Amino acid sequence: MFDVMYFGQFHRVEPVVRPSGTGGQLDDALAARVADPLFLLARQWQVAEFAGEDGGSPVWCALSTESTPLGSFRPSVDGTAVPLPKGVPLEFLAEAGAADETARQLTLRAAARAGGRFLTTLRTVNLPPGVLDDIDEAVLAKAPLPGPGTDPEHDPLRRDPAGRALREVLAGRAPDGAALAGHLADGWRPPGLTGPQRTAFDEAAGLWLAWFEEQYRPPVTSSWARERLEHRFAVTAAPGGRTVTLTAPEYTGGAAEAYHFDLDTGGAALPAPAGGAPVGVLPTRVTYPGMPAERWWEFEDTTVNLPDIGAGVPDLARLLVVEFANVYGNDHWIVPVELATSALHRIASLTVVDTFEETTVIEPADDDHWSVFRLTDAATGAPAPPLLPLLPTASARLEGAPVEEVLFARDEMANLGFAIERIVQSATGSPRVRADEPQDDEPQVSPADPAALAYRLLTPVPPHWIPLVPVPLEQGAAAVCLRRGQIPRFSADGTRLPQVKAAGRVLEPEVKRVFFRDEEVPRSGVTVSRVPVVARGEDGRIYQWVGRRVRAGRGEASSALAFDGAVPPKGS
Repeated sequence: MFDVMYFGQFHRVEPVVRPSGTGGQLDDALAARVADPLFLLARQWQVAEFAGEDGGSPVWCALSTESTPLGSFRPSVDGTAVPLPKGVPLEFLAEAGAADETARQLTLRAAARAGGRFLTTLRTVNLPPGVLDDIDEAVLAKAPLPGPGTDPEHDPLRRDPAGRALREVLAGRAPDGAALAGHLADGWRPPGLTGPQRTAFDEAAGLWLAWFEEQYRPPVTSSWARERLEHRFAVTAAPGGRTVTLTAPEYTGGAAEAYHFDLDTGGAALPAPAGGAPVGVLPTRVTYPGMPAERWWEFEDTTVNLPDIGAGVPDLARLLVVEFANVYGNDHWIVPVELATSALHRIASLTVVDTFEETTVIEPADDDHWSVFRLTDAATGAPAPPLLPLLPTASARLEGAPVEEVLFARDEMANLGFAIERIVQSATGSPRVRADEPQDDEPQVSPADPAALAYRLLTPVPPHWIPLVPVPLEQGAAAVCLRRGQIPRFSADGTRLPQVKAAGRVLEPEVKRVFFRDEEVPRSGVTVSRVPVVARGEDGRIYQWVGRRVRAGRGEASSALAFDGAVPPKGS
């Protein structure tokens, strides 16, 4: 007999399924069928289950952590960093930022509501009723809502019937809040006011401007990278006195989680963490419903059926889950600790005391080739230092139906890409389906002879199909990018008609030249949408914005675009 028994166990996980009577699954291995109970008892003795002297469990932990608050927020790659506002959700800063474009983004209804709120604010200060009427007339004359213009073809609401009806109702009844904010910020006042009346007007203007700035002007600029169809932003901190940057290079909207970020340490190693006084905590075993029993001959419930897990050749992750559940399930513990948000955290020391009063200092598990729950180094792609970011994300977020949706797709037959504006935001603020717009006349030149073929310069394409023309990325380069273009429109007599431009915010119709990277529009396509979002910050305040979401498309598209063709006459 041996005085000391030592057992070395090695588990090799292979993505190879051995053939069996059940089709190569894991049923036979996990069923643990018994032909001889004495053999099973011997197996228990062999794995030292009867001994138990090596089964010490942790009962107490002393944990010391280092916390570094996040310092600044930087929109886009070359944006200007600003101090991170306390309590503001990170999603709000990343998606709502565009302070220089907010006025143009206001719909007709939103602009009228903002202007009407200013007229209501004037009623809260000490101004006589007659003076209020004169101020209302002056404000309506100074900041009127935009009208249809003299040329109906260039009316921005020409294809928006609901928006035109709303404009007719609001004309002369509400000022344009976006334009009014600019005038009031420049110090404009209605003429003819006395000194006390000017003081009261300035008080109302200050209250309203503070509300307008908070409601429609985020504290940062836009982080939207148009060419890449994604958000790009970063936050900074200084653990150990060394500045590090958490960059989000491909944020597509939604919840800003830690896995969206890469860690940029500047190429230098971080100093050792300087933790405070250790905090004592009670460790808790990691369990889940249906967890396999820890001992033989113990009945288990049927919440989880592990033998029913099918594992094929590429299912290494499933094999790892089964390995953890069956072999190491009772060896995992969780140490709860309270940490502050808006900060970077790292463990300075961890000491464990087990049931035999033995104290063990836990060292960090460090491997250059494989890691779990570690950020990626932005420069090398290797696992970054063990830092845990707790970001100031929205605790509760509600999203509405998209108010704009653009499908980016490729048309290989036409050798073009198309940005299909399926939904745009109406002047009323509600979604508007562009496919329901009234179509223009067919751009076809009628022949003089009714029996002759009709010449068609190009086939018609729906107005909401905006072409994306491939052009060289740089002069003389073989790589290409996609430029937003236009399809010419002609009347029946060959006269050039005004172009139908993009109507939504994603394609930015006010910008003269808009480009998209060719690799960002794959054959599967990309869908970009704008959705209204309401969320609460850490301080309980409610934040509202319109965020962008990027998801997979619907495959290739066919516009049936063709040039220089002849079609038979109608009725033939």
